[in-house]
Amino acid sequence: MSPIPDFILEMREMIGHHPLWLPGVTAVITRGDGHVLLVKRSDNGAWTPVTGIVDPGEEPAVAAAREALEETGVVISVDRLAATTVLPELTYDNGDRASYLDLTFACTWLSGEAHVADDESTDVRWWPVGDLPPMSAHMASRIEAGLSDEREARFIGRTTTAEAPELLRPDRPVLGVDACPTGWVGVLLGPDGRATVHVAGSISALVTLVRQTAQPAVVAIDIPIGLPDRGARRADAEARRELVGKGSSVFPTLARSAYEAPTYELARAANLSATQGERSASAQAYALGVKVLEVDAWIRSGPGTEVIEVHPELSFARMVGAPVLERKKGDEGSRARREALRAQGLIAPAWFRGSGFAEDDLLDACAAAWSAARHDRGAAESFPAEPEVFSDGIPAAIRV
Repeated sequence: MSPIPDFILEMREMIGHHPLWLPGVTAVITRGDGHVLLVKRSDNGAWTPVTGIVDPGEEPAVAAAREALEETGVVISVDRLAATTVLPELTYDNGDRASYLDLTFACTWLSGEAHVADDESTDVRWWPVGDLPPMSAHMASRIEAGLSDEREARFIGRTTTAEAPELLRPDRPVLGVDACPTGWVGVLLGPDGRATVHVAGSISALVTLVRQTAQPAVVAIDIPIGLPDRGARRADAEARRELVGKGSSVFPTLARSAYEAPTYELARAANLSATQGERSASAQAYALGVKVLEVDAWIRSGPGTEVIEVHPELSFARMVGAPVLERKKGDEGSRARREALRAQGLIAPAWFRGSGFAEDDLLDACAAAWSAARHDRGAAESFPAEPEVFSDGIPAAIRV
């Protein structure tokens, strides 16, 4: 039996690879002795709770019980809704795109010997809740919600009325962009205050994808824009001075000739020449050259919207009044940056492994969207105050 429901295959015949919005369920199943039922997926070998897609017209709780029986052969009671989460858009190997609304249910085993009941898993096992196997952060969070004794469901953005921030609602849609392993991740922020995630292999493809649903008035991107012919950019130096304790996060922008050099050795020589022997080119800075030149060519081609350069660490520093010193790739750093965004009215979307971008990429794109909204309403700062213009004719300044 195919793990893809027939109704999805039928829709794919009509719409091709275009994005689908699909409801899914997760069943966190316990049996009263401190164990939870997990399955080992056949597609990627990961341990997860029972998951599945809701059929058209099917009640989600009924879907959770059906999936448990089909995958593991057990009968369960579905006790309560534990959490709701919207997952960022996924692009599968065959090009299909989909976004999922997950409804996680806390469930109790009633009867049946747990076993591999279909081809979607290679193992089914009861695990002690205190000794679970390694799994993705988003799956672990679903299990945590399902095992909690909370009466009300968890959901992103839930607060008391007194604590609820006023959502950031730009007058026009804006897009924040950051580089990621897949290519580029963008966070679109619209007048409704909702942040949505978009991913594409190139910057032009990303903006084209976003334009299927909105026309961004400003695209803010974390990449150097406006490349010097000689010397260093004032934008980098001024941003570095603003980030006391985090100045190293501002990579020096190389000369255009260095980025265009075909090898790293030639890039080092080109940058030394362009800076009168004062500065070589780091391997990391040169490696960014592919992205830098991609954006440079895109801007030169006429993107049809205003494009500005931002630096997420500078944006976060402005949000909280000081540089955020926690490492952005650590849990504490992610938490601090999500809280900073939330305090500004931007609720960062949920993140999960396997999405094609890291959590810090997503949060950096959110910070870029925040700066884009500030720029669109005329409240942004510019470093330097008067942008430099080199021979490429593109104003060089970091906005926040």
